[in-house]
Amino acid sequence: MKTEFNKFTQQDSLSIFVTNEIGMGEMSQNEIQRKFADLQGWLNQYIAFKADEVYLMVSGIPVKIK
Repeated sequence: MKTEFNKFTQQDSLSIFVTNEIGMGEMSQNEIQRKFADLQGWLNQYIAFKADEVYLMVSGIPVKIK
């Protein structure tokens, strides 16, 4: 997944990624749903690590993280 993301972001362009934060509440007892939440979380962390700026939207208010 990281390889594909790195190839995509090496283009000479401005990219804006909008993702869901699904790990801030209860975790499902369903194994597939937990795996999806884990993968989404890992991808979000990697995107944030590589990004110049990161914002978390809380009730429509942007909170600058990085």
